[in-house]
Amino acid sequence: MAVLGSLLLLLILDKGLNLTQLDGLLVEPTRDLHQLELWLRAGFDHHDVENPYVRWFLHRMEMPLSIVTYQENRYWMDVPFGGKNLVMVMSLDLLLTNRGAAAPIQKASTFFYILANQDKDLSLDEQLRLEGSCRELWMQHKIYNRFFLTRDGIWIYDPFKRHDSAFGRLVRYFGSETLDKLLFRDMAGYPLRIQMFKSVYTRPEFDAKSGLLTSVTGVDFQVAQMLRERLNFTMLLQQPEKNYFGERYANGSYNGAIGSIINDGLDICLTGFFVKDYLVQQYMDFTVAVYDDELCIYVPKASRIPQSILPIFAVGYDIWLGFVLTAFACALIWLTLRLINLKLRIVSLGNQHLLGQALGIMVDTWVVWVRLNLSHLPASYAERMFIGTLCLVSVIFGAIFESSLATVYIHPLYYRDINTMQELDESGLRVVYKYSSMADDLFFSETSPLFASLNNKLTWNRNLRADVIDEVAKFRNKAGVSRYTSLILESSRFTLLHQIWVVPECPKYYTISYVMPRDSPWEDAINALLLRFLNAGLIVKWIQDEKSRVDIKMRLSILQADAESELVRVLTIGDLQLAFYVVIGGNLLAFLGFLGEHFRRKWQKKEL
Repeated sequence: MAVLGSLLLLLILDKGLNLTQLDGLLVEPTRDLHQLELWLRAGFDHHDVENPYVRWFLHRMEMPLSIVTYQENRYWMDVPFGGKNLVMVMSLDLLLTNRGAAAPIQKASTFFYILANQDKDLSLDEQLRLEGSCRELWMQHKIYNRFFLTRDGIWIYDPFKRHDSAFGRLVRYFGSETLDKLLFRDMAGYPLRIQMFKSVYTRPEFDAKSGLLTSVTGVDFQVAQMLRERLNFTMLLQQPEKNYFGERYANGSYNGAIGSIINDGLDICLTGFFVKDYLVQQYMDFTVAVYDDELCIYVPKASRIPQSILPIFAVGYDIWLGFVLTAFACALIWLTLRLINLKLRIVSLGNQHLLGQALGIMVDTWVVWVRLNLSHLPASYAERMFIGTLCLVSVIFGAIFESSLATVYIHPLYYRDINTMQELDESGLRVVYKYSSMADDLFFSETSPLFASLNNKLTWNRNLRADVIDEVAKFRNKAGVSRYTSLILESSRFTLLHQIWVVPECPKYYTISYVMPRDSPWEDAINALLLRFLNAGLIVKWIQDEKSRVDIKMRLSILQADAESELVRVLTIGDLQLAFYVVIGGNLLAFLGFLGEHFRRKWQKKEL
């Protein structure tokens, strides 16, 4: 097929220009280009326009085409191409030098080189020299999107085909599809430098003696394996950066993964980055978003309610309020019934005052309300039936109190936790973070006075090896910032042991992507595969599988802890503190009542 295509092109060029035939070679690589610049040699522009390829670009292009003349021997201090797509007429000798007009460094641009003054086909030596110059540009700048339009056909440089033991070979192009689809379908085992450092979905493992990377697990590594299988490249795992994502120094340089990308130290980082501005747009690109996460604040868990007052908190304030107010309301209803009965002369006052009967009704109501027996029943059957309803309601309240008390002694209660950013600000806790990317836009001071106050509480812990969660749980004098998924997968034991609390109101939400050098040749191929993985639900499945494994592990540990602990909670004298406080308080009230009654009787005798 390759031979037939070459013979066809030679026949076309020998017998005269056939623009329709050239459409099959040039339409596909120019289809998605928005603009082109045609560069003709100064002094040879009239000669260059006679070239059949130049005539095709002049007459058959359906997009804007601007024409520029240039000096072939000119030395440029700065590359004048910008991000443009170019058609350049030049000699083979200049093209082989990789200098001046033949020295592109824009990886995202497409270049068509029309070889001028060709009176014969490319010799084998010229092909090897052109291949060598292409290999040099590929190694230095990863430039591949170049077409060489010659007398004997169109040539391209395939960086993944082998020539002897080296990668990269000059091959013919027959107009089937664009190079990003043609070349990156199979990378033929080409080595890619991939970095993966410790993160939520990345867990590198190291040799205990040498400290070198031995293996990687996690969702990100599963994605890396799928990319390797589909694109057929060799995965060269780089030693993880000790500075993780990377931070900016005062002189403008970066360390970490960002620094490696800027210094051409890796080809792709398959650890998720927040999609945000890192001030390195000219060096780094994001892939398509692979998952998302929230940036949350975790604080010390609220203190445990002491055993001495635990029964008070066994039920909510609304139940306590309803219990007390209902008792007084029932006493009022009973008193109303008594007044009606007195009015109808169903009962009589006897030797008691009305105030004394009202006080007696109030006392009897509370006696029934706490499920005690009355020493005597009223004469009215209506009042007796009402007392029966009070007994039923008191049983319901009593059941609620008893079940709640049994629960709180087994499962401890805690005071109210911090649930909003406002409460976090009022708590006065410092908010500690480890990675600068977490805090640079966490609280925008211009957004509100609340965020301005919280922003002033941010504290940077520069020790990336520090365990901030452990410090928050142990010292209880600070709060921390972390990804929500990280807290769920890596620090769930702190939440299960009631040592930390995640504030439900999370201040930030991010989509997360992988990163690579800007305009990487394999960017489109990797993005296309990532989208296929996402559409198939693979990445979501892997994430859910990882969460399920953590859930199973934590449940097993809880079951094991329950099996090793006592199944029955044995109450001690310390659990009954409140009962003794109630007895003491009741005795004091009884003593005060006794004194009141004693002095009242004594005063009444004096009056008599």
